[in-house]
Amino acid sequence: MILAVYKNKKEQELLANIEPVLSNLGFLCRDVEVLSGKSSTVRVTIDKSPENKDGISIDDCANVHRVLGPMFDVWDPLPEAYTLEVSSPGEKPRLRILDHFREALGENIKFQTLEPIKMPEPAKPRKNWEGRLLKVEDEGSILIKDKEGVEHSIPMGTIKNAMWLRVWTP
Repeated sequence: MILAVYKNKKEQELLANIEPVLSNLGFLCRDVEVLSGKSSTVRVTIDKSPENKDGISIDDCANVHRVLGPMFDVWDPLPEAYTLEVSSPGEKPRLRILDHFREALGENIKFQTLEPIKMPEPAKPRKNWEGRLLKVEDEGSILIKDKEGVEHSIPMGTIKNAMWLRVWTP
């Protein structure tokens, strides 16, 4: 049973290598993305524990990059040249594991599924979703209410990527 959004084999391997290192540095791994193309990128998003309200600074990202950079040189995760990026979760943090979704409970999220999900007629199947996160099931599915007010239960293993559309209040 998958209790996280979909990650390809390379991203899973990187997560397994990176998470203990970040933990030893006092950080959490929010996400790892391998973006292939003309110029490949490995993006590591770091965070602090939810109790720590300080947030991630540029210095935090630079320090983590200094530690991960030499490790990536040894791991050499991609056959082609790539850029290693270390970033904060930012304004719209990625949601990867159950705890991330639990943080966003009651808030709006946006996500894309790996394959289109069949909808009742006359609606067409869809991959792009946005709505209020109503429930996070321990067995790894989420319940959302979309913009039309319809509730949908989506297994996390079918989600390609997800983000919290966090609203900041002063």
